[in-house]
Amino acid sequence: MSEFTECYYLYSSNQNDGVKLLKKAWLRGYVYPAGQHWVTILPSGRPFRPNKRLIGQNKGVLLHLLHAEDHGWQLSVYEGRKRTFHYTCEWEEELSIDQEEYDRHKMVELINRNPYKIKSVTPLDITKIFYVTDYEDIIERNPVHQIAELLRLEHYEWLSYDYMQRDCKENPEELTGQGIRYVQPLFSF
Repeated sequence: MSEFTECYYLYSSNQNDGVKLLKKAWLRGYVYPAGQHWVTILPSGRPFRPNKRLIGQNKGVLLHLLHAEDHGWQLSVYEGRKRTFHYTCEWEEELSIDQEEYDRHKMVELINRNPYKIKSVTPLDITKIFYVTDYEDIIERNPVHQIAELLRLEHYEWLSYDYMQRDCKENPEELTGQGIRYVQPLFSF
């Protein structure tokens, strides 16, 4: 089975901000404790599509990461409701890259403003990550891992709402042991 990840990251140092966002969007979901100035959110909803209800209630900076190891990956940045960065790389039959909303300066700004950054980056550093020539290049360089490390994302492997639901049924203590909060609004759609 190949790795699959779909999650959101709210730029915040407070787990409650992620809980509030899910509640305002009337969504069930899981919220990890804040780490490295990001709160990981796993909202309910249709996989492989932007969660419009979550994004519609967003007031801050929100990342959406999709990674299907055998198919491709995608990263979007939302400031409030507006998507300000988007990159897709797919390789099912041949390499296909959508960088219509790719803005390396936006990524540089996002990485460099994090107080927990590993190092300051330049536009050239970002280009080296997002510019790939073929599938072998992707496997060798692992751009998802590189950008996640620079952004300081702590949870980005084998992670989704559906995975978490399954894991919690098998091992309910996993939530409390890691400080993960399950959010279930009064009503959810």
